Amino acid sequence: MPTEPQIEILSLKRRNRLFLFLVLIFLILLPMMIFYTTGYRLSFENEETSIVTTGGMYITTDNLEVDVYVDEKKVDKPRLFRSAYYIQNIEAGKHSVVVQRPDLQTWVKELPVDSRIVIEAVAFNMPLVPHVRPITEFSTLDGKPVFRRTASTTNVFPLATTTVQIYATTTNATSTYLVNEEFIFVKSLFSTTSTSSRSVFEQMLDGVDRFRFAATSTVAPSTTPEELIESGNMRLVERDKELFAVWKGDTSSIPYYFCVIDSTVSSTSIRYGQHVADSILELLISTSSPLMFDGDRVCRPEIKLNHLRQDIYYYNFFPGNSDLILLQLEDGLYVTEIDDRAWQNTQLLYPGNNFEVVVENNLIYIKEDGKYFEVITEIEPI
Repeated sequence: MPTEPQIEILSLKRRNRLFLFLVLIFLILLPMMIFYTTGYRLSFENEETSIVTTGGMYITTDNLEVDVYVDEKKVDKPRLFRSAYYIQNIEAGKHSVVVQRPDLQTWVKELPVDSRIVIEAVAFNMPLVPHVRPITEFSTLDGKPVFRRTASTTNVFPLATTTVQIYATTTNATSTYLVNEEFIFVKSLFSTTSTSSRSVFEQMLDGVDRFRFAATSTVAPSTTPEELIESGNMRLVERDKELFAVWKGDTSSIPYYFCVIDSTVSSTSIRYGQHVADSILELLISTSSPLMFDGDRVCRPEIKLNHLRQDIYYYNFFPGNSDLILLQLEDGLYVTEIDDRAWQNTQLLYPGNNFEVVVENNLIYIKEDGKYFEVITEIEPI
């Protein structure tokens, strides 16, 4: 009858040897682990092996399927989270980051990477061709928006693509269609009595004329207090014919792009751009908006927004995002980021020079040529 194998306990002498061996391995690997985790790497690119310091990037994207490049090299590593890339082992210095997809506009940023520090950025990509959802007074029984007195061959939205199928008819009859209650609601947003609408037309009727830089209007300014446009601790403020994003919270929670590492003006200019250095110098002597200091960081309380040297007819926060701003300029509706390190990315959301905009319930509505529609900002993966 076979007997079960017997497991003998190691002798005290062997256990001591094994323990000492493991301690020796730990002591050998410990400096290497410290060396690696603190951002140092061995570089074999040159003929001689050298030690370089590295940092990292944490890039958040608003679309799931995009390509991310660092210095023209595609990042193939998987995301750390569903909507973010964590890129490690980047040598200290200035690096170019590109986030793109064939059907989306490209986001580009040059960021300074410091050794043993992870720098953050939030990328955004608006569609190359605007996506809109028509909102008509009537709809078919299966939910298609109805465009009356319109030939079926007419391109109702020549500058955009629709997210739903539409029904065009040359007749004006409505008896076979359903009344669209959403149309009634959206139309009311653009009425002159609505507080949700901040279009130029309503502003002129109210005597506000908020942002005509040419100052050709003779309408007296309104004495009615204006609604503050805020998202959390971020506020949009007009001053000296410019628009600013102003932080109203404390320094401990200020967004990272308001701050730079405390250094000289010349190094700040090289790392973040001359406009950032000039802004810090201006705020340094300001009594109304002084700089904030947090350890080795210098934080600006406000950042000027890029409006492409055009008049601003409307502005608001981009729906669901306090880092992006919606701007209606002379030639269209744009999205711009507050982050001005290197530059501010500004992307066209919808072209045109004769429409009104309303943001309500985190949705963007446009009225153009008697048509009402929603501009879709969430793009499906390809």
